[in-house]
Amino acid sequence: MKITQECDYAIRIVLMLAKLGSGKRIDAGSIAELQHIPQRFTVKILRKLVQGSLVTSFKGARGGYQLGREAEAITLKDVMWVIDGPVEINKCVNEEYICGRKKKQDCPVHCQLKRINEMIGRELEKINFADLAELEKDTEK
Repeated sequence: MKITQECDYAIRIVLMLAKLGSGKRIDAGSIAELQHIPQRFTVKILRKLVQGSLVTSFKGARGGYQLGREAEAITLKDVMWVIDGPVEINKCVNEEYICGRKKKQDCPVHCQLKRINEMIGRELEKINFADLAELEKDTEK
């Protein structure tokens, strides 16, 4: 399992919005510049984050982007899901995957990978952007 470049950028964008604070907005051009992400890619990522209800967009002179809900309610798993889909360390942990074995539940490798995948998911759910923003503020001092 590897986080894509798009997901890495999305995490940085959400973290930046979390650090801005509740109700504060910033435009896509400023996000791109401050995060060193190409502007077209920034807009594409923001569109996905808006569709996933993690970010809200506002049009007009006072427009821009802000978090779609409180930073405490957005986890790393949420961002990863919106950008890359479900977290899967192997294709066999996906329930829709058809394995060559008759019953993949009987496969010792499948059982262990599924257990590890679920553990990773639980750990990613524990990491929210309010905590990450606070950690980053502490390291900037």
